[in-house]
Amino acid sequence: MHTFFFTSALILTPLLHLSADSPYTGIIEVKVKPAQDNLSPTENTNSRFEPFTGKIIRNKVRMRLQPSLEASILCELTRDDLLNVVDESNEFYVILPPPDTRAYIFRTFVLDNTVEGNRVNVRLEPALEAPVIAQLNTGDRVEGTISPLSSKWLEITPPSSTRFYVCKEYVENVGAPSMMAQIEKRRTEVAALLNSAQMISENELQKKFQNINLDSAIAHLNSVIKQYTDFPQYGERARELLNNIQEVYLQKKISYLENRAITAETSQQHQSAQIAALNTTHTEMIHREKPKAINKDANNGVSFEIINISESSKLTSQDLMESKKAENYSEFSNWNDPFSSKSMTAKMSTWIPNERSMYESWAIANAVGDATPSPQDFYEVGSAITLHGILEPYSRTVKNKPGDYLLVSPTTALPIAYLYSTRVNLQDRVGHEVTLHGLKRPNNNFAFSAYYVISVD
Repeated sequence: MHTFFFTSALILTPLLHLSADSPYTGIIEVKVKPAQDNLSPTENTNSRFEPFTGKIIRNKVRMRLQPSLEASILCELTRDDLLNVVDESNEFYVILPPPDTRAYIFRTFVLDNTVEGNRVNVRLEPALEAPVIAQLNTGDRVEGTISPLSSKWLEITPPSSTRFYVCKEYVENVGAPSMMAQIEKRRTEVAALLNSAQMISENELQKKFQNINLDSAIAHLNSVIKQYTDFPQYGERARELLNNIQEVYLQKKISYLENRAITAETSQQHQSAQIAALNTTHTEMIHREKPKAINKDANNGVSFEIINISESSKLTSQDLMESKKAENYSEFSNWNDPFSSKSMTAKMSTWIPNERSMYESWAIANAVGDATPSPQDFYEVGSAITLHGILEPYSRTVKNKPGDYLLVSPTTALPIAYLYSTRVNLQDRVGHEVTLHGLKRPNNNFAFSAYYVISVD
């Protein structure tokens, strides 16, 4: 015979309870419960508390099973994670389980999606050692699937009574409970844009350079950066991806243009070989023409005049009129300092033939009567362009390269121009940020403009 003592504060109730997922099903537990524990969670809440959407303001914020610093830690939340805050308890906010939370119940107590047993434990992981986050009773309905981690457990959505706890000082109120759905919708949109841009760019950059079209990917990334400023972490990832795309695209462009320059040179060499072959054939044909008799000799009564073939009779790749005009300027007596290798390094002097050739063409086009423009005139009449950047060596071994150095942007680290000079020793400025003045030169179909440097500030 049991004796019960009733007071206004406590109700002593003997409870026969078999621990639901314990292998020791014969244990009888007697619990003494405060009267208020019989109230439902909603009845225990602060009626004056206004639920809201909370945002985590720091990284590694702990979500706990109870409103205590000694309570079990369920997981760590990161900055900008969103929470449904429904109540408060001392220094903690009471929150609903995050949307991706999964719960587990022992399959023995579930039959046809219905719980068979009272106070059946629902755990955070499919293991008997995992924290209990809720309890279900006979008749409660559950929907779930067999856990891939252990077939003895059913994976379900956490019961509606499940509550977790987060310290108040790490949570910011960002709006009404409905705000969470709006923010999550925008988060889904920005994530989709970012993933789409990455997939498109990866696919396009695998194509040949001339077939690449990155407009759609770049448009997506710009939308992420400009229209979703409320998600700075996605904007940062978009900028990183945009920089990577530009870098890979630039490398493919340089490779494409260099290959095209090599192909053009090979074609030019082939054309020159064809012209040389035609010249040989042309010469042979002239020699085979009927000779011209002018005098009789002692042997057969006829002598012949040998026809001399002048250089002007050969085929060339230039217009014959231009070649004739150039004969008057085939030699220039005064090259002066710009074409003197005495004050140059070996690398600088390699560009003398190139500069001489351009000067000669310019002098022919700008001659007035018998007056030949000087090299000084050639360098003074050009429109110098001011350039600014970091000087780097361009040491790639390629044919027809348009310079010995690259000028690189200090802000983007991307190349601006190819450079060379017979006047300024640029090697002394390598690795430095410089402002220089240059005259534009042919870039031989390479990726960037080329300049002849006349001075450095």
